[in-house]
Order: sequence, then C-alpha cells, then structure tokens
Amino acid sequence: MKATLVSLLALFAAVAPAPAFEVYVSDAGNFDNPPWQILRFDDQGENPTVFIGDPLDWPQDILFLDAFGTVLISNLGSGRITRHDAATGAFLSDFATGVGGPTRMKIGPDGAIYVLQWSGNGRVLRYDVDGTFLGEFTTVGVPQSIGIDWDGAGNLYVSSYTADSVRRFDPSGVDLGLFVDSDLVGPTNIWFDEAGDLLVSDYDGGAVRRFDAAGNYLGDFITGLGSPEGVAFFLGGDLLVGNGSDSSVKRFDADGNYLEDFVQSGAGNLLNPNAIVIRGEADVFADGFESGDTSAWSATVP
Repeated sequence: MKATLVSLLALFAAVAPAPAFEVYVSDAGNFDNPPWQILRFDDQGENPTVFIGDPLDWPQDILFLDAFGTVLISNLGSGRITRHDAATGAFLSDFATGVGGPTRMKIGPDGAIYVLQWSGNGRVLRYDVDGTFLGEFTTVGVPQSIGIDWDGAGNLYVSSYTADSVRRFDPSGVDLGLFVDSDLVGPTNIWFDEAGDLLVSDYDGGAVRRFDAAGNYLGDFITGLGSPEGVAFFLGGDLLVGNGSDSSVKRFDADGNYLEDFVQSGAGNLLNPNAIVIRGEADVFADGFESGDTSAWSATVP
C-alpha cells in the first residue's frame, strides 16, 4: 500500500501541468548596496527561486529576447547590460557597457532596444537586438530617466525621477518639450492605456496618476501605494505593481481595484521590487491594457 501511494504521488508529479506563466521580479535590494537578485515566481506568485544572482549591480530592468533564448538585465551601478540564458539565468556575456546608469529597456516601434540612462548625458540610447550600438536617439537628455513608452502616433515619452516630469520626443527623437511638468513627485514607470491616457507610477507620491493626451492631470488611478516601481500587465487588464514600502507585488484589476498581494511581502527575501515581467503563453499576458473602460479608474489599496 505504501509503495503504491509513493508511485501514485510520483506519477502525479510527473504529469502535473507546468505553470501557465511565470513572473520575474528585479530586486534592487538596498539600492546601491547588495543584496541584489532577479527572482522567479510561479503563476500564483509563489515558490520563489533566485533566477539570477550574479553578476548584478543595482539591477533595474528585465528584457527577454526569446528569439535568441536570452534575457537582458540593466545594471545601474556598473553601467552594464548583461546577457543571460533565458531558461537558466546563467551569465553569458555583456550586451552593452559604458552606459550612464542604465535603467529601463524597451523594444521600440522600429524593433530596436531603447535604453534610458540615470546619469551621464541622460540621452536615450538605441541598440540592435544583437547588441550593436545604433547611437543616441535623442539630442536632449532626461536626468535620472526611469520610465519609457510610446503613444499611438509613435512619439516617445520619458520620465525624470528628479525633475518630476515627463518629456516628449517625436518619432525621430526631436525634443517636443515637457509633456507633464506638475502633479508628480518622483515618477518611475509610465505607460499609455487603450484610451490614450498616460499612467505614471509616482514613487514618492505613493500613487499611479493619470494624464490625458494633452498632459492634463485627470486624477489618480491607484492610491495608497508605497514607493511604486515595476509594472506588468495581464491580457484581461489586470496589472501587477511593485510596492517597495512593504516589499510586495500587488495585483489590481482593469478598473484599478486592489485584488491581492500577488507576491507576499518579503517572499524570496524580496526587498525592493523595481521591475516585473510576466512570461509564458502568449494568450495569458500582454504588454499593455487591451480592453476595458478606464474613464473611472480610481482605487485605494486597503
């Protein structure tokens, strides 16, 4: 009987379905001091494992390049973007070096990788997916830039943490001036919703704020956060937001209503979640909101 039970348990383990998706979280640890790590969680936000532990130096963002079987990690402290095996996290090589404190990385409308700089001249850099440097995309720098997205017309938007602003560039990188210059106190991630409004995670303001297509402040999408940074989206409209004040990752629905702590406080020794990636089946998640009326987005975390 005992042997039969053991055999059944082994069979169940062998045929149990793999997680529908996985969630990767960059942990900035003590900011410019370790510990630093990239954590991997299952589709329930549980069973954390250290995906990457070295070499890291104040990690900022995670960018999977599935066509190459690799993942890129931007390291603010070392000025390096490191290339790792997408399955194991093993270090492979440097993708780029000498960057002025790389923060966000995002694939643009042209298929190139755009990289923000926290320091140096603050200009947006552009790379081919193979690591070839394509030059500075903008001639105007954005100090301590840490949020990036494009609108439907292909204009580029970059947030500045210290300047409390969001700057806009045309599709060729020409400076169009400040798009948002008030109602922010430390913006990090930025993204456009389906309605064309700009959402901004306000790190020092403890909220996600909403602005219309002209840059006018419309109110708050989510309040009651603490040091929000890092965001990822599900196809149905739910989103994950890193909450540094309690070392958790919180889940909200498409209307901004709090659902749960998807990653519990301190799980996997998490300290400061500053980037989140959902990776798995293509029909499970997306890079942005796909549907839903966002005209009344407003929520407060309990």
